[in-house]
Amino acid sequence: MSGLRRQLNQWGSTREPFLLLADFELQQLRAIRLADIDPAELRFQFHQRSNDFISTESSAPQLMWNPTFVSPERYLKAFQRVQEGLKRGDSFLTNLTFPTPVDTNWSLEDIYQQTQARYKLWWKDHFTVFSPEIFVQIKDNRIFSYPMKGTLPAYLKGEQLLADPKESAEHATIVDLIRNDLSQVANKVRVEDYRYLEHLSTPRGGLWQTSTRIGGTLPVDFHHQLGDVLLRLLPAGSISGAPKVETVKIIQEAEGQERGFYTGIAALWDGYELDSCVLIRFVEKHKEGMRYWSGGGITAYSNWEEEYQELKEKVYLPLRTAVKVDLSLS
Repeated sequence: MSGLRRQLNQWGSTREPFLLLADFELQQLRAIRLADIDPAELRFQFHQRSNDFISTESSAPQLMWNPTFVSPERYLKAFQRVQEGLKRGDSFLTNLTFPTPVDTNWSLEDIYQQTQARYKLWWKDHFTVFSPEIFVQIKDNRIFSYPMKGTLPAYLKGEQLLADPKESAEHATIVDLIRNDLSQVANKVRVEDYRYLEHLSTPRGGLWQTSTRIGGTLPVDFHHQLGDVLLRLLPAGSISGAPKVETVKIIQEAEGQERGFYTGIAALWDGYELDSCVLIRFVEKHKEGMRYWSGGGITAYSNWEEEYQELKEKVYLPLRTAVKVDLSLS
């Protein structure tokens, strides 16, 4: 990782635009100059920045979307392992995830073109991401993070999510973790907007989610140490848990498989500002077919059946337009 850190510091110093992809385990890190990215192999849309000049009007067949979820028994076993760590005090919050095989007639490219999100990325024959979650943003010498924690179906009132003690505790834990993470690279770190509601649309209905804005101040010459700043913050705390090192150990034992690029990060540096996202809402091409990863934060207050249901509800595509969908729940 030291070689990558030096490379990112150099590109930051020379204001060379690049895209960084980092996996959750920090074993597959790729930094590519924007000038070297082939849109036939990798495309991205980060807010208003994009290398995707292919028409989004391309048609796709009626969507077939048949997920086969992890069994309740397998999920419960992993949940209980997480609870053991929580009860011992090894962790205060652990993010538990699983891949869901999906039988679909859409390709990764179809999914990329037909979905909408703050952040989208397509890597040919690897994965597609349509993520709503910011990792960090840097503008001038200010750094911001917006951890998202807490989900509720939109047919319920958003105030119910704000009042839920389990969701409140989960959110507070992640905010504290992210604030501490930012304090490793920035000064004057403050919570600037705590636990505000956001509405997300899905084919099965809307979802409420809560986020918080945290900001801090970097040195004016931060771009000379851009690699140090980014890599010091990995893996993203919002999709691991707290404290980070021990929680990652629990995750590895409970899940029993590597996440790969799921819950990693993608960062775009344009030479002056940085925008980045957490790689969630993630569909990958696996040797056994398409897999959609999802999960949620587990605390001592969590109920396994509710968490299992949340995992299933998150296996959806935020469609760009009204697309006909053939849905079947396994």
